[in-house]
Amino acid sequence: MQAELSALNKFLKILWLFLLLALLAGFGVCFYPKICKLSQLRQQQLIYEERMRILEAEVSRLIKEIEGLQNDPAQLEKLAREKLGMAGKNEKIFIIEPTPSP
Repeated sequence: MQAELSALNKFLKILWLFLLLALLAGFGVCFYPKICKLSQLRQQQLIYEERMRILEAEVSRLIKEIEGLQNDPAQLEKLAREKLGMAGKNEKIFIIEPTPSP
């Protein structure tokens, strides 16, 4: 009787271990794709945060440039001369085109 009880206890322990392993395997099968997706989303988040940092720096630079153009006439004049080809009073603009090489 004692031997049968011991064998039954051993069988129950093995059965519980098997059920536990099956449960863990089931969780693994269910959650592995989600873990992979989470990892992929975290990598995308890092990429987007870096892009956001770059764009914020660009916005900051452009705001400073706009403020400079609004408050500094010399900077505005420089931009008009360089980008728009404008001249001041009593100035003439000469456009020299390069001659083609033979």
